[in-house]
Amino acid sequence: MVTVLAGRAAAAAVAVALGFAAAACGGEEVFVVAVGPELVDCVGVGPQECMIVDGEFFYQPIEGFTHEPGYVYELRVERYEAYPGREPPQDAGRYRYRLVEVANKTPAAAATRKG
Repeated sequence: MVTVLAGRAAAAAVAVALGFAAAACGGEEVFVVAVGPELVDCVGVGPQECMIVDGEFFYQPIEGFTHEPGYVYELRVERYEAYPGREPPQDAGRYRYRLVEVANKTPAAAATRKG
């Protein structure tokens, strides 16, 4: 079953999907995430393409990261408040994401053989 979420619900889903291996850094958090090899059609505020991060739709871009189809990635990603000190607009997420490091980039076929 696939659940498609929008606005704050999407941000909450992303926060849950990223809710592990976090290290606090001055109000920001750094996570290690796995990014799937393909972008998929999804619906956030409107139709768009999403990355699959830790098996879940990821509705927002990761600043500094360009997804190249056919590769599985392990990334270190920083999550920070998009609207510090105020509520985000109804159709916006509370957080933004920034690439810290591409820890691993493996061709999808090779990643499948390892697993």
